[in-house]
Parts: sequence; structure tokens; C-alpha cells
Amino acid sequence: MIKITPSELAKKLEQSKLNEDATEGEMIEFFQEAKRYNFYGVAVLPSYVPLASRILKGSGIKVVAGIAFPLGSSAPELKRLETEYAVNAGADEVDVVINHSALFSGHYDVVERELKDVVKSAMGKPVKAIVELGYLDEKSLEKVCKIIIDARADFIKTSTGFKRFTRWRPTFVEDIIRIKQIVGDQIKIKASGGIKTTEQALAMLVAGADRIGTSSGKDIIEGLKRLNKNLK
Repeated sequence: MIKITPSELAKKLEQSKLNEDATEGEMIEFFQEAKRYNFYGVAVLPSYVPLASRILKGSGIKVVAGIAFPLGSSAPELKRLETEYAVNAGADEVDVVINHSALFSGHYDVVERELKDVVKSAMGKPVKAIVELGYLDEKSLEKVCKIIIDARADFIKTSTGFKRFTRWRPTFVEDIIRIKQIVGDQIKIKASGGIKTTEQALAMLVAGADRIGTSSGKDIIEGLKRLNKNLK
């Protein structure tokens, strides 16, 4: 098992709250919890970036904006505008859903061009390209990894976590191992989608993930505390 402290693990976690029915009060509580656990960042919809930026100011916790979430089918102009809005409103990083329809149609130039536009619009802020592994066969995965690298995005993210997709599935350790084999050190990996336990999070890191996207950050950290206590 990887040796890591709760505070070190927290700095690998991006705690997410991207559900459409979250109230402002729930979001404020979510940001306060992020401060208590000192997560690396919080992933939110663009409309909540200004609030997150105000509440988390000075904490060192990154504000991560979900762009074209969760479908990835927004017009290119809207992706650019959404990215610009989020960055100007205080987002430190950008997670953008790729255009899967264009990918499956073989319009690889469209996917790459849209992603390059977002990278440019992010004005130097780190960009993570979100794919849905449940829709990708081996060939598609290799192709999309190349596109992400060529577009100069910083990360590949393995899922939106949007379980309503027909072929949504959680991310497995084997996925991270395979992606790492494809991308090497050219881009980083954000493992996301169904990661709810300490054991899952640690396994993802061992497999090669650089960051974990989860809505269960509190449970993961508390689980590590219990695990470390039992090992003493």
C-alpha cells in the first residue's frame, strides 16, 4: 500500500459538487467542508465559481470549473465563452468535456480544435479534458489521448461522474494503468467516476493517477485516518 498521510491525500483530491439541484446553502456548506479538510480543489459548475472564489480566497484551495458539463456538446463559441467567464470569475483550473459526438464521427480535427480553443481561453490555467471511458474502445482511447496531448491540455480526466449516461461506468484501476501506458509523462491523469473509498483512491494513485475527482472526499480521508490508526 502507498504510504501517505491524510493531509497528503487531501492534496490529491478534487472534491466535486456538480449536481443540478444543489442549493446555494448546500454549496456554501460544501466549500466550508473543503476548507476543513484542505482538499486540493473543488470542482463546481461555472455559475458557482464566483461564490467559491470568495469563500475559498486565501485558503490555497483551487476552484475548478466544469465546462460544457456534462454532455460536451456545446457550440465551440460557447465553450470558449464559458471558459473565459469561469477564469475571469476566479477559476484556477478548467475541466472541459470533450466533443464525443465529433470523436465517434471521426471528426478528430473538430475535437482537437475545440480543445485547443479552451486551452487558449483558459489563459494559462491548467485544463483537464474529460472523456467517458464507458464509450471508448481501445482505438478510441488511444486516439483521444493523442488529441489531448496535441491540444496541449494538462490532464485527461476519466469521467464526468454523470451516471445518467447510457454507458456510464466507474473508473477502474486497469483503466489508469492503460492510460498511463499510452500517455506516459506527456500529460497527467485525473481519475474520476465512482471513486468513493480510501482503498479505491489509493489504488488509483498507485496505478498512476495524479489527481482524484470525487464527491466522497470526506469519507476517503476519514477512512485513511481509521486505516492508519489500525496499522499502529
